[in-house]
Parts: sequence; structure tokens; C-alpha cells
Amino acid sequence: MAISENNEIRSNPLQCPRDTNDKIFFTLMDYLNNLFMSKDPKDILRFYDYFENGDQLIKWMKERPKGNYKIVEFNNEENDIIVVIPTMDVNGKFAKICRDDIFKGLHIIFVESGRSNYYFNYAHNCNAGIKKAMEYNPKWIILSNDDIYKIDDVEILKNELSRIDYRDYNVVFAKQSDHHTIPCYIYKYNLYNYFLDILYFSLYKRYFYQLKVQQLKLINNYNVKYWVRYNKNNKFNKIFKLINNLLYKKIKNTDFIQMVDFVIFSSNLFKKFENFYFDETFINAAEDTDLSFKIKINKIKYKIIKYQIGNFKGLSLGKNELRLMRNAIGDVYFSYKFEKFYLDKLNK
Repeated sequence: MAISENNEIRSNPLQCPRDTNDKIFFTLMDYLNNLFMSKDPKDILRFYDYFENGDQLIKWMKERPKGNYKIVEFNNEENDIIVVIPTMDVNGKFAKICRDDIFKGLHIIFVESGRSNYYFNYAHNCNAGIKKAMEYNPKWIILSNDDIYKIDDVEILKNELSRIDYRDYNVVFAKQSDHHTIPCYIYKYNLYNYFLDILYFSLYKRYFYQLKVQQLKLINNYNVKYWVRYNKNNKFNKIFKLINNLLYKKIKNTDFIQMVDFVIFSSNLFKKFENFYFDETFINAAEDTDLSFKIKINKIKYKIIKYQIGNFKGLSLGKNELRLMRNAIGDVYFSYKFEKFYLDKLNK
């Protein structure tokens, strides 16, 4: 297996090293991003307090630089299936498991961001990897996070894809898990749902309670009307579905499949829809929700195959109160896009 490395680093003049002990910043963009990426919850709250409304916040998101990445490939002669994996460290534990076990024998394109990427943008890196994969004219492009674990062998994945015409099905999902191929719908948020969320987190998520309450206040200040509701599989699934229907009123025709951390695209999808990529305005939250809903809106044909893969749930970017607070920025922008671009299409 040949190894090739693309040493091209994408940078922006606004990029600067992040030092939490340094109180001097080159630009207002750097200052706000430092607050947003801080490990202190109070700094993240100060970041949100800086903006008077959602429009100002989204403008900042659009102007924020995209950060650096490096393409590192583990290639072979077979390019029908190419795996794209965003990772912090191509030599790290998770990347090595993907390379040496989970996707062994496949052409893998790692999009390495590094561990101190000040303006890291997941959507930007995914797009870079997909565009690189398209240079090889593959049939299938697998997009996967690196913090996954093996359930089914890669041969099962290859056999399942060999039975599908990539010109017919443009998106393929693996079997549903807690972190991919999740049935979802959109509902309109109201004050009743706000108090339900506070009650839920106070009873079952005490560690996140205070920060969740603060996050909900921030989101409501930005007039977020539309939210995504997940229907994950669990032993109480029927009960939860009943509660969802009663308390979280679904907007008609908004059922869709959420890709989250693992999805397979046909190369034909990107040939047919030239701009069918992740929206890089999103900052490491809700970009997958947006692209998943675009699959539904554009009536793109998909299939769920008998291949199963597991996920460690947030080991790469973390899963804590800081990430929960940052994720609010994605909720603001997705709600904006749904109201401005998607809602009318549902009624056509």
C-alpha cells in the first residue's frame, strides 16, 4: 500500500496561534474566536452576549476563517471505494485503527487538522476530503469520523455496495445506531418545550443542567424557532415516540435520516449536484443535520444496507458542557436556514 502526503496547508491571514494566557489579539475576529473556543464557560457566554441578534451571529460565522488542513493518503490500486476521514492526528490512535483494521485495504484520505487548529472547521475539512476523493473518479465515497469501532468486517461493506448501482442510489446509510442513520423530524419550538427541556436536564443530566439552561436562554434570544428531534432506538422507543408526538409537534413532511458520523455518497451525487457539499458557515455543529435534510428536500434516492459500525460518541471533539454550549451556534444557523430556504420547499 502506497502512502502519499499532500503537504499543502490552507491558511488565512487572520489565523493566529491561540494562547489562553495571552490577552493580546490581532483582530476582533481573533478575540471573539478565542472566547468561543475557550475552556472557560464564562468566556463562551461572553461570546454569545457580544451579538445583539441571530443575524449578527450568523454574519460572524460566515466571515470566520476556515482553518488549516493537510491531506494524507493511504492508497492502493483500487479506487472504486474511497474513505474520507477528518482527524486531528493521522498518526493518532483512532486514525490508526481506521487504517489498519476497520477500513483496511481501502483507499483512505485523511484530512488532518492538527490538535491546535485555531479556526478548525469540520465542514470545510469534509469538503476538502470529498473533493480530493472525486479526483480519482470513484463509485463511492465513504465519509466517516475517526472515533468509531469495528462491528462488521470491511468485506461486508464492499459486498453490500457491490449490489447497488451508484448511478441509481446517490446516498447509502449503514444500519441505524445511536450515532448515525437516525430518524429525525423538525418541530417548532415553543415556551412549553423550553420548560420541558429544563425539567429533563434537571432530572437526568444534572452535570449539564446550569449550562443547558443558559444555552436555551441564549438560543431563545436569537429567535430560534425550529429544532431537530431524534428518534433513537432504545427499549422505551414506543413510549418516547408517543411522548414526542404529544409534546413536540412535528412539522408536516419533515421526517428525514440524520447521517451524523457515517455516510456513503455516490460520486454521481456530486456530479449531478455540483454544490452538494457541507455548508461551511456551520462551525462544528449541525452541518451534518443540514446536509441530511438537503437529501430529503432534494428527494435524493437513498438506501440502508446491512452493514453495522459503532461509534465511541465524541472522543475526538469531546462531549462535555463546553461543546454543548458551542453547539448552540449550529442550532441558530440551521433554524435560520430552515425558515428562509427549506420551509417553502416542503409545501411545493
